[in-house]
Amino acid sequence: MLSTKRQIVSHFRKMLQEQGADSNFGNQFLYNALMDQAKWLIKREISAGRIYRNNSFFQTLPCQEVIETSTIDPCCPIKTKCKIYRTKHKLPEMWIDSNGPVLRYVTSIDGTTDFFITDPVTWQSKRNNPYHKMIDGKYTFPADGYLWFPEHNPHWINANGYYTDDVSLLEAKPCDPECKDDKKECVRFLDTKFMVPDWLHSEMFAKAFQLMFPTKQLPEDVQIDKNTNRKN
Repeated sequence: MLSTKRQIVSHFRKMLQEQGADSNFGNQFLYNALMDQAKWLIKREISAGRIYRNNSFFQTLPCQEVIETSTIDPCCPIKTKCKIYRTKHKLPEMWIDSNGPVLRYVTSIDGTTDFFITDPVTWQSKRNNPYHKMIDGKYTFPADGYLWFPEHNPHWINANGYYTDDVSLLEAKPCDPECKDDKKECVRFLDTKFMVPDWLHSEMFAKAFQLMFPTKQLPEDVQIDKNTNRKN
């Protein structure tokens, strides 16, 4: 079970012996310090294949509207004379690996059409291939926080990825009868899930602690060599 951000920050604050009212560090500062370490740790775990073996980290963002946009839009990542479409709104922040945002799949709203996830350079190369019309498939690529769809407009899509926050707290878009406009109750940021694997917590705490206090002794309960939760 994933911890909340508040639990993670409280544990780190206890580690730092910064629990009094006169603490030098705010919750946001401590959270950001931990996230700075989590970013490269998760990137390492993704490269090693450990993240993809755990479905619980991946969430589906449903009912994202796709609109036509101008090819001269300064945010448009490709130069093309064909029509291009993108999600109406930016997607929530995702964890990043060497290939960009960690997306597992993108489908049409009814799940009948899969979009190959690529990048602007690769797609442009395919588009310039004189035989590209013989290659069956629809493509998408993330850029500037959006998902872009060259040539084909799916109108509404679902995007499954490794998001940094719990996307279930977002309001669903009323795109069809199956997607209710269900407003979620207000939840404080620190009370949402901390989307970092538990086997990385000890190393994350230790690295953040050492960065903040390079000459201070690391508490025994977070010594990296005592972390037995790591997944192989």
